Amino acid sequence: GKGGIGKSTVSSNVSAALVLGGEIVYQIGCDPKRDSIATLCGELKPTILDSYRAFQAKRKRINKAFMAEHTFEGVDYAGCFFGSECGGPKPGKGCAGRGVGLALDTMEKFKHYEDFKPTFILYYVLGDTVCGGFAMP
Repeated sequence: GKGGIGKSTVSSNVSAALVLGGEIVYQIGCDPKRDSIATLCGELKPTILDSYRAFQAKRKRINKAFMAEHTFEGVDYAGCFFGSECGGPKPGKGCAGRGVGLALDTMEKFKHYEDFKPTFILYYVLGDTVCGGFAMP
């Protein structure tokens, strides 16, 4: 959907409702604005891609500990809500779909989700991309 119509609010409320219903939720923000888990986690959190770039500059290897540092618990939902923000390129500087793909591939590589045993995984995806990176298989 178009920017500013409440996608982050809806995704946060869906996650909160699921948690209140007894589920364990892992929400993944796939938007450069990195605001999908901010409401439930109390503030904007660092993104996987921003840290990934910093690690590459220092020639460090991405590992399971790196992924754990980018998983945040909900302020009022400890043990039941977890979230990560993929992030993305600076506006006009790349394809958001490729960057999010890199972050999701890294999560999958380390079987990151399994550590939290979620019953639901929600993906918050931006709706106003121009490159088609989210539309292509």
